[in-house]
Amino acid sequence: MHKFNWKPLLLACLIVSIGQLSLGLVFPSLPWIAKDLGVSSEQAQLLVSGYLLGFGPSQLIYGPMSDVFGRRPVLLSGLLIALLGLALAVTHADSFSWLLAGRFVQGLGAGSVAVLARATIRDSYLSHHLVKAMTWVAIVAAFTPIVAPVIGGLVNHYSGWLAVFILLLGYIAVVWLVLLLTFKETLKLTSAPQSVSKLVVSYFSLMQERHFLTFAGLGWVNFSLVVISISLMPFIMQVQIGMTSDEYALWAMVPAFGLLSGGIVCQRLRPVVGTQKMLQLAPLLHLLAGSVLILAPVEPVWMSTGHFLLAMANGMAFPCAQSLLLVPYGNKAGTVSALSGACQMVFASLLSSFLLKLGISQAWHLGCVMLVAAGVGLMLVYVGSRSESGREAVAALN
Repeated sequence: MHKFNWKPLLLACLIVSIGQLSLGLVFPSLPWIAKDLGVSSEQAQLLVSGYLLGFGPSQLIYGPMSDVFGRRPVLLSGLLIALLGLALAVTHADSFSWLLAGRFVQGLGAGSVAVLARATIRDSYLSHHLVKAMTWVAIVAAFTPIVAPVIGGLVNHYSGWLAVFILLLGYIAVVWLVLLLTFKETLKLTSAPQSVSKLVVSYFSLMQERHFLTFAGLGWVNFSLVVISISLMPFIMQVQIGMTSDEYALWAMVPAFGLLSGGIVCQRLRPVVGTQKMLQLAPLLHLLAGSVLILAPVEPVWMSTGHFLLAMANGMAFPCAQSLLLVPYGNKAGTVSALSGACQMVFASLLSSFLLKLGISQAWHLGCVMLVAAGVGLMLVYVGSRSESGREAVAALN
């Protein structure tokens, strides 16, 4: 058994943290930005949606480009675009229009990190090492947006909202320098460039493959649950239960430890029971989490228990699903990651918006959503693992 090489994983964790920090750090500052720049709260929210508008679709470009030109030049170029956007935001912070334009450009550049973190992991690891690496990337990707608002709130409180953007600018600049000096190309064989029409056909072809739809779909369902729970839990804990914001900040750390626990369980248990059984176990935890939120009283301990179990299930499911998804595609990992990541964001955004418009607002509502997601998750695992490519991927990781 080859010794695990930690360097690609540590760099991938640095890469993936950029996209999550860019989103989460800004949330607590929105009311102060609206007040200082004289815009409505709805306009201030555009700083989030504008970032996502650049972040999501740009993944569809970065993935195929990295398959052709390599991971390193595409990643470094993407981060330079993100730095340009932040520089616009910081130097023109007195204008909301420029601030919004800077956030959009930042999102265009940051779209590279989600794709290339997964693609470099797929390039660098095989078999059980791939699942181990994906587990830690998944923990960082999910842990960061939970911790980021706490950091952003403290910086905003003591130094003002502009300091949040300066902190982001400095962090990404440091990571860019680290990658410039230490990140070596991970793609051993590049692909021939594709025309736009062939690229579109390639994406449509992937969307018709059972392997892609099932294992990518597992990621979409799990991420949607994260988005919906993060949207509802502050309302449940602060408005319905009556917590103060600083009390909620402490309780909000509970799901972060759930993700960590799920990752550790995956690391320990997966070599024993196999990747497929781990994927089947995650929806069962979703069933348990949903049952807690439906049946338990609306109290901090019970609500946090349900959120903990949800996060733990995601910490177990995401790395296994992503590893199984990428195994058959080899040098196309960038393209596959791009389509999966873009669809994940669009799917989660549309589903969460639809449910919120339906009036989902209570803990038992969230519990019912989890029960449905658990059923969908079990179905996707069953369908995906019965395909020829699914069986081969399972065998390759066990």
